[in-house]
Amino acid sequence: MGWAVCTAVIADAPPSSADGGGWTELEKTNGIAVYTRPYEGSTYPEVRASGSVCATLPQLVAFVEDVAAFEQWIPDTAEARLLERPTPLTQIYYIRTSMPWPVKDRDMIYRLSETADSSLTDTLSVGIKGLPDYLPDDSSAVRMQGVTGRWSFEQADGRTRIDLDMHIEPGGGVPAWLARQRIVGTPTKMLSNLKRHFESACHAPVSD
Repeated sequence: MGWAVCTAVIADAPPSSADGGGWTELEKTNGIAVYTRPYEGSTYPEVRASGSVCATLPQLVAFVEDVAAFEQWIPDTAEARLLERPTPLTQIYYIRTSMPWPVKDRDMIYRLSETADSSLTDTLSVGIKGLPDYLPDDSSAVRMQGVTGRWSFEQADGRTRIDLDMHIEPGGGVPAWLARQRIVGTPTKMLSNLKRHFESACHAPVSD
């Protein structure tokens, strides 16, 4: 968390209606498909980024949960810490995101909760839930109050499909263009960076 020959990142089927539907495809670039849909009570949309990477499910999950690696794949990460691991399937993280001057940095505290079906060893769902009151506010940053989402992983044929759903309320005064750039662009860049990290596996020779 050995390698096989496989495709880099491939956008698979569009979102199904099983999760409520309403998704509109925004773009499909470099094998990553991006969708948005309205989020009730918010002026900011919910975003889904989908693709698949050349990694087994354990390899991918281990990398995604490794706080020391956050700066490699989460855009604009200024600081990241694992605050607590209440259970083997639950982690609480702090992350601070740099913003261009004169906009204040944003920070968030969130919980990742894994849900695995013991009968399905190749799938995993990881819920994302903001915990804005977990620590006192830092006066040098704006605490993001609304953070919800879900990672969905499904392994098949040597690679793992990813669906990342995310809704964020950036809080404070953020120009509309910057808010949209970060809200839509961040999940896309996250998957693109994961692709890049594991891409060499796509071209590695298979051992006899």
